[in-house]
Amino acid sequence: MLTTARIHRMACYAQIIALACLVFVNGALAAAEIDPVELEKQLQVLEAEIGKFKEALERTRGEKSELENNLESNEKNINELLKKIQSIETDTRKGEEKLSQLINQREELLEAKTEQQEYVKRQIQAAYRIGRQEYLKVLLNQEDPNEISRMLTYYDYFNRARAAQINRYSATIEQLRAIENLISRENETLEEQRLQLQAERSGVMVAQQQKVIILAALNKQISSTEGALTKRNEDRAQLEALIERIQAGAAKLPGASDVIPFEQLKGQLYLPAAGKIAHRYGHQRNAGKLKWNGVLIDAPEGTPVHAVHYGRVVFSDWLRGFGLLLIINHGEGYMSLYGHNQVLYRETGDWVTAGETIATVGDSGGQNNPGLYFEIRVAGKTADPQLWCQARTSRPA
Repeated sequence: MLTTARIHRMACYAQIIALACLVFVNGALAAAEIDPVELEKQLQVLEAEIGKFKEALERTRGEKSELENNLESNEKNINELLKKIQSIETDTRKGEEKLSQLINQREELLEAKTEQQEYVKRQIQAAYRIGRQEYLKVLLNQEDPNEISRMLTYYDYFNRARAAQINRYSATIEQLRAIENLISRENETLEEQRLQLQAERSGVMVAQQQKVIILAALNKQISSTEGALTKRNEDRAQLEALIERIQAGAAKLPGASDVIPFEQLKGQLYLPAAGKIAHRYGHQRNAGKLKWNGVLIDAPEGTPVHAVHYGRVVFSDWLRGFGLLLIINHGEGYMSLYGHNQVLYRETGDWVTAGETIATVGDSGGQNNPGLYFEIRVAGKTADPQLWCQARTSRPA
């Protein structure tokens, strides 16, 4: 027969066993979450999906004319040249800051050298006035042993101080020599960077001149063959085919759980670039035969383009009709598209945060004027960006 005490003990044992099981299960789950092998597998799956995106792009491009191939190659070349120029300019600024610091250090050392030089000079003059004979005479004239001891201590201190000062002076001279060498090398590096920068800028000028010629020939070809309307229809169909393939792959990509979902931020986001809306969502284009599926933001070339929300870049490449195009997957079927860029700063697979600079405004893809084409996609369908985003000033969100 079970007593009350025994029942109580059994209940306690059961609680302890249950608690132990809970700790074990939680520990196992935590270990599973940080298992590096499993994490590596997920990353490999992700890389494979991103690779499929690029393969899908090649399949959706179809036959392109030689002029379109030239335009793509030219605009990609300009993209790389401008990124290289920015990198050189950043390195040059850092080098100039370093050179300025070295020059300041040199000025401080020269001041210290002057002071130490004067001090050593006074020490030598004092030593010369005392002289060895004078020093012996002072000692011999002392009758008090204590006074002799004090004098010996004084002269010993004097000599040690003089030696220390000379050592400091020598060290300063060595530091100055080292600083001078560093300044010389930094000047050489900066000169090389300036020459390289000049060469890259010349390369951009040549590429831009070639682009003008290519665009003129391409526009002439379009006007004499398929026409602008047919081309835009084909470009749109190509983008839609690409979006379908990206959607299928993006559904498998892991998302972030520690950010506010895109769908909860309707009306609170910011447009990706500061500028005037030149064309609005749903407005007619091409004499009413087509509509705008996004907005075109009129902005100067080189204006920063910001990500509207946290997400992963699922496409960063050139696409006919849209030029240098970047697509971000925000999870749960939401995507944002940024077209006609001049420079793309993020690659496929990169994570981006809201307000982060991902590109600069350009006129790639055959545009006559610079501007940013921006779309929002919900489950593959276009949505009005102005219902989701507020106007942006020059300040990042």
